[in-house]
Amino acid sequence: RLYLLIDEYDNFANTILAGEGEAAYRRFTDSNGFLQAFFATLKMGAECGGLERLFMTGVSPVTLDDVTSGFNIGTDLSFDAAYNAMAGFTEREVDGLVATYREAGVLDAEHDVAMDMMREWYSGYRFADDEDDVYNTTMVLYYLKHSIPNKQGPDYLIDVNVRMDYTKLRHLVVVNRAATLAAERATDAEPPRRISNSAELLDAKALGLNGNFDVLHQVLAEGPVDSNLCPSFPVDQLGQRENFVTLLHCFGLLSIRGEVDGRPRLGIPNQTVRHLMYGYLRDAYRDVGVFSVDVLAFEDLIWVMARDGEWRPAVDYLADAVRRQTSVRDYVQGERLLQGFLAAYLGAASCFVFHTEQELGKGYADMVLVPLTARYPSLRHGYVIELKYLKRDQESETLAHSTLEAAKAQLRRYLADERLAQQHRSVRFTGIALVFRGWELVGAEAVVSNSSAANSSA
Repeated sequence: RLYLLIDEYDNFANTILAGEGEAAYRRFTDSNGFLQAFFATLKMGAECGGLERLFMTGVSPVTLDDVTSGFNIGTDLSFDAAYNAMAGFTEREVDGLVATYREAGVLDAEHDVAMDMMREWYSGYRFADDEDDVYNTTMVLYYLKHSIPNKQGPDYLIDVNVRMDYTKLRHLVVVNRAATLAAERATDAEPPRRISNSAELLDAKALGLNGNFDVLHQVLAEGPVDSNLCPSFPVDQLGQRENFVTLLHCFGLLSIRGEVDGRPRLGIPNQTVRHLMYGYLRDAYRDVGVFSVDVLAFEDLIWVMARDGEWRPAVDYLADAVRRQTSVRDYVQGERLLQGFLAAYLGAASCFVFHTEQELGKGYADMVLVPLTARYPSLRHGYVIELKYLKRDQESETLAHSTLEAAKAQLRRYLADERLAQQHRSVRFTGIALVFRGWELVGAEAVVSNSSAANSSA
């Protein structure tokens, strides 16, 4: 009997879609294309008895819809609860791995420390409601592989093998306006010309961010989204919100966190994915020429924040970048967008665990930076950031002052929340109140908790 197993059945089409565009993708997947003919051959083989069993794995439900027209011989197992843990490690399995290596004397890390680290950075994946989360197997083995010979966890907690290249997301969040602009400029003397897949398409002036990018930003800034999951859909429906959210789930960037009114609630599964998504956010801003910062220079200032408690240089660096980059002004129209610029860089810092909208003191803090003490025990400084926004025409200094005071009052409530001290006993938290008027920073002050030494900077 002939059994056929296909891994990454969508790899060809996804590569073409991301690298060459939708037109090339359609040529490859249409009725005269290679993939349609290939799957038609498989179907015929299965129906005629030559092919006993066929098992396929891949990522994109887009390709599944476009290349398997009439392919009604298969059963989709993606959202079947019975297979939730098939591709991941369960909590019990990871706990057993850590215990086994510790008993063998080849793993020095404390059991609870290793589990807490992997749970926060590698777990959180769920493919059906009412099932348990599973760990990413690649990342767990990466952690253990480095911990056993080095007697400590890896310096960088994210394995390069789990990184999804930004180019695979780029065509989903960046819209090319070059063809539209060329048509608008065309006259009788200058007929419309074909826009090639060249540097012209990368011209920042001809690029913009679309509705899919707004979904990406919303998930990072505001938390989980409620959306149905679509088993498959054609490429021309990628712009629909539920389809893009489904694709993020299939990519492993969102995972089921529960159910609300019969619809799955989807959120970021762990800190590894959160860190990667902030990197995608940063790449997208840079890609369209909206906002870009020297990452290496800024990373040095972030380490000063975490190690020495000096927050002002990093804040001034970002604020100056926002003020200088005139393209930002077309986008800064409210607190959320401004917060997106700041979070794209603060959230990608390697020495902090970054949270948005964290519940503290009967409110929700805009941004919370917790030093990664499990990996860097010498770091002692954490931050709670409250961001306020004033419109450009609100030029009253009295209003700016009162807005700053309101932000400081909120920070005092957040810092007084006992959960901060209980969960992070070795960390000294400082509140940072920021007030922007348009794209300019007009107020910045620090607030320290009662348990911290006075360390205010205005």
